[in-house]
Amino acid sequence: MTPMFIKEPFMNLTYQNPQATYITVNPKDAIVPRELMDRGIAVKYDLVKVLANLKECGISRISAED
Repeated sequence: MTPMFIKEPFMNLTYQNPQATYITVNPKDAIVPRELMDRGIAVKYDLVKVLANLKECGISRISAED
């Protein structure tokens, strides 16, 4: 399965919604498209470790009110 099949719909949603932020997590190829640089975050780290760190910090969900 090509990663772009997963990433492209999220990129498109971010393009369409000016309040959205595109976040990509990949230890080798965390790349934000040029068009989304002002609303993108590239995390070059292992996703399992990122999620574990968030859990340790007590972050279980993120909402507009947080």
